[in-house]
Amino acid sequence: MGLKVVLLYNLIGEVQESEEDPPDSQAEFDSESTIRAIKDALEQLGCDVTCLDGGPTAFFRLANSNFDLAFNICEGRKGRNREAQIPAILEMLGIPYTGSDVLTLAVSLDKAATKKLLAYDGIPTPCFQVFHDSSEPLDAHLRFPLFVKPVHEGSSMGISASSKVNDETELRRQVDFVCSTYRQPALVEEFIAGREFTIGIIGNGLEIRTLPIMEIDFSKVSSEANGIYTYQFKKEWTARENFLCPAPVDGEIAEHMRCIALRAFHSIGCRDYARVDFRLSEDGIPYVIEINPLPGLAPGYSDFPVSAEAAGLQFPQLIAEILNTAICRVRGVSLLARTAT
Repeated sequence: MGLKVVLLYNLIGEVQESEEDPPDSQAEFDSESTIRAIKDALEQLGCDVTCLDGGPTAFFRLANSNFDLAFNICEGRKGRNREAQIPAILEMLGIPYTGSDVLTLAVSLDKAATKKLLAYDGIPTPCFQVFHDSSEPLDAHLRFPLFVKPVHEGSSMGISASSKVNDETELRRQVDFVCSTYRQPALVEEFIAGREFTIGIIGNGLEIRTLPIMEIDFSKVSSEANGIYTYQFKKEWTARENFLCPAPVDGEIAEHMRCIALRAFHSIGCRDYARVDFRLSEDGIPYVIEINPLPGLAPGYSDFPVSAEAAGLQFPQLIAEILNTAICRVRGVSLLARTAT
């Protein structure tokens, strides 16, 4: 029998949204089709797979079972440390798991904390300020246009064409919207005009590598997007022609972005796999705007598996790579070697 693997996730629609929740409150959660695809890929490797929603009752199932490893894609449901909740339980119970650890997942969802670490390590990221309400004075060093987003969200939640603000009036209005709608501070950073890219990373140590660079191409989509990778863009403009992978970018700049992506990966302590998002300024400086150590894995849709496909990794192979990377980190041996015996 193969590895006993528990697949941990949060499904869209499994928890009733309250009237106070924003319309994109479940944007981070996964569909049943994504869970089935990951489960199928794990079973193709010979794994004995148990699917488990990462809600409050997950602790009891995990504590009373005997799993070899958890394949964790839980986003969590409450609080700014929500992505770290299931990994913390897994560590307490001694169950190894795929992906980054508790500290990295907690830090990465706090965009301000992430940017401080990047700045400390000399990694370019836009200058910023955190607003707890719209009445706070604007840092005199920040220059318009600015970009406003929730400080503790992912999957482009709270990001729309209105996120780019050009003056104090627009700034105050958008900060007030974010703080009141998402009930958290707003991150305000200088807007980097230019092209947008994302780079997937897989592996650890000497085996780490980047996937082909993907560019988000705004040239063929509605002007409503305002040149921003918004939540609406992700929902409505999903055609492959809007995602260029490999991206048409100069070789020297591409190599520079790959190096910065790896530095960012290590700066916040990522492991196994992650995705780093960039804005390339008009003067050729790549600025890190996001790091996601828990990137979406929806086959044929999410940025990470699309980039992997461009590298020749079909979805089952990608899942095998992620699992094998985690097993090698934990046990120092290849999953593929074990399952072949």
